[in-house]
Amino acid sequence: MTGKTYRIGIDVGGTFTDAAIIDNDSFELVAKKKIPTTHHHANGVAHGIITIIHQVLDENGISPQQVSFIAHGTTQATNALLEGDVAKVGIIAMGSGLEGKSARKEACIDDIPLADGKFLHTFNTFLDTRQLSDDVIRTAINTLREQGAEVIVASEAYSVDDPTNELRVMEIADEMGLCATGGHEITQLYGLKTRTRTAVVNASLIPRMLETANMTEQAIKEAGIASQLMIMRCDGGVMSIDEVRKRPILTMLSGLAAGVAGALMYEKVSDGIFFEVGGTSVDISVIKNGKVMIQNAQVGGHRTYLRSLDVRTLAVAGGSMMMVENGKITMTGPRSAHIAGCEYECFIAESAFGDHPELTFISPRPGDPQTYAVVTGAAGKRYALTLAGAANLLGYVPADDYAAGNINSARLAWQLLGDHLGCSAEEAARQALDIAIDKVMIVVNEMIAEYKLERHFITLVGGGGSGCILVPAMAEKAAMKYQNANNAPYISTIGSGWRWCAK
Repeated sequence: MTGKTYRIGIDVGGTFTDAAIIDNDSFELVAKKKIPTTHHHANGVAHGIITIIHQVLDENGISPQQVSFIAHGTTQATNALLEGDVAKVGIIAMGSGLEGKSARKEACIDDIPLADGKFLHTFNTFLDTRQLSDDVIRTAINTLREQGAEVIVASEAYSVDDPTNELRVMEIADEMGLCATGGHEITQLYGLKTRTRTAVVNASLIPRMLETANMTEQAIKEAGIASQLMIMRCDGGVMSIDEVRKRPILTMLSGLAAGVAGALMYEKVSDGIFFEVGGTSVDISVIKNGKVMIQNAQVGGHRTYLRSLDVRTLAVAGGSMMMVENGKITMTGPRSAHIAGCEYECFIAESAFGDHPELTFISPRPGDPQTYAVVTGAAGKRYALTLAGAANLLGYVPADDYAAGNINSARLAWQLLGDHLGCSAEEAARQALDIAIDKVMIVVNEMIAEYKLERHFITLVGGGGSGCILVPAMAEKAAMKYQNANNAPYISTIGSGWRWCAK
């Protein structure tokens, strides 16, 4: 393989980390691999990245020196927002006179609702720039920190023209050991409220993404790869890891951006809706006249200045668990099996349940209701009842699909839930799948109306490792056409590497 060079695409999802190798000359897919995302390792998801790079290179006889380009897309920022796993943000609004009066109001951001009762928590204060001093700034930062702020946003009305005061606050916050960002760093557009809100979302992601960026960069260097690691942006571009440290918000939906690139490459879809279905969430985007729709992203129903693919993200996916209350399934998701530290009920042998499996209910994370259904098996090990299990049980997942599971194990687990609900295993699974489909179809119908798509011309395109878990059943219920993308489980990974091949 001497002389040949390759591109590596990586996709870090909530459940799995994928890698694909693409020939730099022919753009052909050379190899692909998938391993569990290493959330609980001391080095976080970076450990999975370096592990999969070593494995996929070694298995294909490729040296690190032959890697000419490496890029990855990630759902980490998106999942953090979906699950409410974000930092608390302290906002320092600034201004003077009439401008100050407006800034006090426009830059005051309330808690931002995320998914299913989760919030991005904010704390606000105002500083008159006519009396601005380092001591005043330090006092304000200390007050916000005492209230619970973990990261600081500095926001002034006309900082896009003169960011001096925002930079001053950021510098002092850094000296005090707090991450900080300013509204001018995120966008050069006017509109203080939206700019501040965008900066707040960005800031809430910084602590977690900063740690990941540092570990990932070090991992790439230790692998002996000289090419600079690039990260997919939400608008379909790429950026350096230094940019990620300052603007992690730009990585929101980047996995989906790569996935759509891969889908357009393989499927040649003219009018359709693309679903990137993972273990934790589904990203939904529209393809019209062969192009992906772009708009300002929304978080918690609020517009931001983040230009991205028009992607609607829901906490519905292959690993989604079931919430059961008052003798019925009330919700599919938002928690997924990996968040609860449980294996899927359909990806194990029947014997794993032991002789006396029991249906129990758990709280996956502190603060969650204790209503998520699991099967407790041998030695007290827990297995989540998942959307993947429901779809396998109902026959929607082909035997050769990546998401194909053990139907007997799924039936055993779902019958325990069925007994609790007073119905068959299949009826319980149908309830769960219908709840998920109805949740997703609300968004699908909204997008069809917004973009004036002809329903009978639309193709629903499934991507991601869980594409067949959701899309075939949804197409059946909605009486619409569908197809599962070629190499669906690796579509984002391929898109990360292929998208930037210079043709």
